Amino acid sequence: MTDQQSEEDAIANKEERENAAIEEATPISAPAVFEAIRRSGVEELQRPTSALVLSALVAGLALGFSVLGKALMHRFLPDAPWRPLVESLGYSFGFLLVIMGQMQLFTENTITAVCPYLSEPKPKVLRRLVRLWVLVFVFNVVGAILLGLALTQFRHVEPETFEAIRATANEALGFTAHQVFWLGIGAGWLIAALVWIMPNSGSAKVPLIIIATWFLSLAGFSHVIAGSCEAAFLLAVGDIGFGRAILGFTLPALAGNVVGGTVFFTILMWGQIKVERARPEPDFSYETFWKQ
Repeated sequence: MTDQQSEEDAIANKEERENAAIEEATPISAPAVFEAIRRSGVEELQRPTSALVLSALVAGLALGFSVLGKALMHRFLPDAPWRPLVESLGYSFGFLLVIMGQMQLFTENTITAVCPYLSEPKPKVLRRLVRLWVLVFVFNVVGAILLGLALTQFRHVEPETFEAIRATANEALGFTAHQVFWLGIGAGWLIAALVWIMPNSGSAKVPLIIIATWFLSLAGFSHVIAGSCEAAFLLAVGDIGFGRAILGFTLPALAGNVVGGTVFFTILMWGQIKVERARPEPDFSYETFWKQ
């Protein structure tokens, strides 16, 4: 090999490394993010019923630890004006378990499972979407209720923790049905946005989940699954009635989460993606760009 060939190979290798570094540093485009979420959604729509049921049940149980996490922070922090800023971090724990554990969470599926239908709006896809939504929602709620009932046993084990759970749960459910609906829109939108940015997050997934769910709690947004755990707890200890739990929280929070996640985020983002997909790929070069 001549010196000239060695020099050319070295230049070529350097260019390859630079191009690889550029590709790694360049954020994934919006259409590519949509496609990544769509493929994930297709996989979810094809999962067997038993797998969806078990994953959703475990997710409902796991998300109840957000309720316990926030209550524990509430218990051990001093009663100061800044306490909500810190105690809301405890709310992130259950979401970390669910999202990083790849469990089935209904509010994630307001975007993930909807993308395949937006891309291919056929009756068979819609049937699978409805099937997934029903199964995941029902068993998320069942898991959350079971965890909420289990939390009532803190009355006999750690009364201080029991009272902290009671205080934070009453605060979370201290809104009218109309207010819960609008707060549910915020929660649905935020979780859908979290799912959207995850493909671009790299190694920052855990901090992003913590920040998003901390903000969700701090803002008082109504998450239908976590809130169902709180509602079950309060119902079991006699602080609210069945009508208040269902009509005053679960149904309006469900409606708000769907509207926020599917309508105000996913469908609007699809409008952008649809336009970009229809546009031909530009023949880009830096030489042409700088001459314009």
